[in-house]
Amino acid sequence: MRTTPLEEEILSGEPKDAADAERRKAAATAELEKILELELAPRLPAAVRERLDAEAEAMGGKGKRGRESGRGNRDGEGGGTKLGMGVQGRQPRGSGDGTQGIAPRALTALFETPAEVGEEMVEGNDGAGESESESEEYEEETTYETLAGLAYGPKLEIRRWTATTTASEEDEDEDMEGDGEDGGDLDSDSDAAYGGYASSSSEDEVQRMKRLQNRDLGSCEIIKLSDDDKPHTGTIRVFRTSPDGKWFVTGGDDKLIKLWSVDGWKCIRTIARGKKIFSACFTPDSAHLLFADKFGEMHAVAVGSDADPVLVLAHCSTIITDVECMEGGRTGYILSGDREHKTRVSVLPKPDDRTGFEGSAPEIQSFCYGHDEYISCIRPVCQRPKMTKSWTSKNTFITGGGDSVVRMWDADTGKETDPKGCIEFHDGEIYDIATRCEGTHVAVAIEGRKTPAVVHLTAFRGTPKLFMVGFGPKWAEQPESIKFDKNMVLWGGGVRENADGSRTAVFMREGKVIDGLSITLGAEESGGTTMSTQLKKKVFSDQERADRKKNRLDVRISNEKNRVQEQS
Repeated sequence: MRTTPLEEEILSGEPKDAADAERRKAAATAELEKILELELAPRLPAAVRERLDAEAEAMGGKGKRGRESGRGNRDGEGGGTKLGMGVQGRQPRGSGDGTQGIAPRALTALFETPAEVGEEMVEGNDGAGESESESEEYEEETTYETLAGLAYGPKLEIRRWTATTTASEEDEDEDMEGDGEDGGDLDSDSDAAYGGYASSSSEDEVQRMKRLQNRDLGSCEIIKLSDDDKPHTGTIRVFRTSPDGKWFVTGGDDKLIKLWSVDGWKCIRTIARGKKIFSACFTPDSAHLLFADKFGEMHAVAVGSDADPVLVLAHCSTIITDVECMEGGRTGYILSGDREHKTRVSVLPKPDDRTGFEGSAPEIQSFCYGHDEYISCIRPVCQRPKMTKSWTSKNTFITGGGDSVVRMWDADTGKETDPKGCIEFHDGEIYDIATRCEGTHVAVAIEGRKTPAVVHLTAFRGTPKLFMVGFGPKWAEQPESIKFDKNMVLWGGGVRENADGSRTAVFMREGKVIDGLSITLGAEESGGTTMSTQLKKKVFSDQERADRKKNRLDVRISNEKNRVQEQS
C-alpha cells in the first residue's frame, strides 16, 4: 500500500530520544486528524464524531473546531475548498474507489418529443427525435429531423440530420420492397423482419419497419454546445434525457453533474460533488433531477433551480449503480439498484416534498432480491393500459445484472412476476436494456456480444412473463448502450478499436454505423478495466482478510498512536 513520507517516518523504527518521540506523537496526531477531516468525518454519526473530537482534544489536537474549519460542506465548497485543491481537486488515490481505471463506454441519447399514451405511430415521425413539418401523411413534401447525442470519455457530441422526401418517393420505396425475390412475403420471425424485433408483427408492419431502418437520414449538422467554465474533464458515466425532451444531464468521474437545456443547447447548471457520479435520472414530470454518487447517496434538485441538492435517500455502505423513476402507486416510484445485488423501490415524494428538507427518506415500498451480482441497469416496462388491464402486476420493471441475468419485478410487492421466468445469458454483464413504447419487446445489450438479445414481453393467465425470442442480426460493433425511439427503431453506441491503439465510439441504427457522429480517444484515455472487474465482489480467505486489515493505513496509524501513548 502506498504511504506518504510522513507516514513512513511515523511507522519506522523506535524514537531516537524524547524529542523524537514527541515529534512522532505530534505527527501521528496530525495524520489522524487529516484522515478524520477528509475521509471519515462526513460519513460518521454525530455521536461518533463527538467521541473522536474528545479524543483528539485529549491528544492536544484541534478537535471539532479544527475539523469543521477544514472540511467544508458536502459539495466540496466552503472550508474544504481552502485546503489546497479542495474536495473537487484531490487526486484519486487508486482503484479503491471503485471506478478508477474503468474504461469509458459509448453512451447514446435520443432527443424526441414524448409520445402520448396510446398514440399510434405516425410514419412521418421516424427515428431518433425525428419530426415532420406537415402532419398529413401524404403531403407532397415531408421533412424528417433526427436528433441524437453520443458521449465517450469526457467528450460529448450532438448531431441533427435533416432529410426531405415526397409521397411519390415513399410509394416508390414501397414498390421496390415488394418486388424482391420473396415477392414481398417476409417471415415476420426472421432476422430480416426489422432486425429480428418483430416476432409478432404483421407483414405490413415488417415492411414499414424495414423502410424506417433504411431511410436516408439526409444532411448532418453539428450542434454546438454552450458549456460553462467547468467542462467535463473525466469520463462521462451518465447521459440521460428528460421525459419531456427539454433537458438532459451528464455526470461522471470528474464529480460534476451538469444540467443542459435543449433550447439553445446550453449548460444551465454545474454541481460539484465530493464523489464520482455513478447514475442519474429525471422524475416522470421532468421537474426534478435525481443523481447518485459513490457514497451511495442520492440527491435531488429542482430543474431550473439554483438551490443546493437535497439528500433524498442512501444505500448503506454500498454504491448505487443505477437509478430510475417510474409512474405507479400513489405518486410514482424511485428504483435504485446497488452493488449488493438488490433493488430498492421507494415511493416518489410529491413535487413539493422532493426537496423539502435534507434526508427526507421517502417511504420504502419494497426490496427486490434475486441477482447474484451487482445491478447494472433498471428499466420500467412501457405498456399500454389496455394491455395491462388483465395483468396481476400493474407496475413492473426489468433489471439486468453483472450475473448476466434479466429479471422482471412487481414494484408494489418486490417479487418477481414469474420467479422461474428469468433469462440467463451466461455471458458478461448486461450493458443495457431498451424497452419499446408499445411494450411488446425488449432488446438487451450484453458484454462480449455484437448481437442484441430479443426478449418478448407477454402474459399468461394475467402473469407478466419474459420470453426469449433469440438474437438479432450482428451489429457492426458491440452495443454498449441502446435505445428504442417511439417508432421502435433501435439505436445504439459501440466502440471500435483502431490500428494505432486508439478507440472510436460510433453511433448505430439497427446495427449499421451512421456517419457524422463519432468520438475518438487515444489508447491511454480509452483504456481501462471492465465495470464487472471493478464491481464484482472479491472473495478473500480469513488469512487474506486479516492481512488486508493489518496493512490498512488507518489501522497502522491507530496502532502507532496507541504505542506512542503507552510510551508516554
